[in-house]
Amino acid sequence: MANGSTTAKTMQKSKGPGLLSRFGRFIRESYVETTQKSAWPSWKELRQFVIVVIFAILVVAIWIGAIDYVLAFITARL
Repeated sequence: MANGSTTAKTMQKSKGPGLLSRFGRFIRESYVETTQKSAWPSWKELRQFVIVVIFAILVVAIWIGAIDYVLAFITARL
């Protein structure tokens, strides 16, 4: 009964590159991606973005604070 089972046992799969070489390749590709292929904002644009984010955070914080105050007032009256 020498069917394909004996030949399947003798043939082994190629494992390919090891873990460390794949990790090194990932690091190299990530470095190239972030340094050469990405568009970074200028300092002026970065400052503008930071101002917008801080303003948005303040608006949301005031909104949540107002809702908390109103709900605390309502629950205190119950």
